[in-house]
Amino acid sequence: MGQENYGTNIQREHHSRHSAQSSRIFGKRESKLPKWEFYFVILVGFITFVFGFISTAVYFAVMYISPIVSNLTGFTFLESRFLLFTLAMLTLSGFLLAVYPYSKAVDGNSSLFIILSFIASGIALGVQVYKLAFNGPTWIGLDLLGEHGNTVEMMYLGAVYFVYNLILFVLIYTIMKKEFEE
Repeated sequence: MGQENYGTNIQREHHSRHSAQSSRIFGKRESKLPKWEFYFVILVGFITFVFGFISTAVYFAVMYISPIVSNLTGFTFLESRFLLFTLAMLTLSGFLLAVYPYSKAVDGNSSLFIILSFIASGIALGVQVYKLAFNGPTWIGLDLLGEHGNTVEMMYLGAVYFVYNLILFVLIYTIMKKEFEE
């Protein structure tokens, strides 16, 4: 009887060792995000998406009513492709970041979502650094209002977008690093 248990134990050990190796080889990992991290990433992604979407909507609303404001005040609003591109990348990054935990939960291709979110956030941050280097901290005001936009308020607006995007970029990098360490 002891001999039978010994043989059964060896077979179980052999089976569990090979199933662990095959799951590593075929990429089926059982690791999931902790519950708090799952909700945190969804929340940050959703907030970023909403922040970017509302900012883009405000940009288009300002461009839509710019002729009226120009007639009343004399300020002319200029179109800023750099700001629009930055807002689009921020919105895309937030959407992809919010989708990432869902994809990870259903064993989808979560790496793709976090990589694309990282790239979008990096592009937005790169555009902001470029504009900061050539136009200074009031680049948003200068792009939208010309010389009238060189104010402290526009500097604060540019700083808010830059700091938020920098924190988002570091957060996404941390998540991506953790994704590839597993």
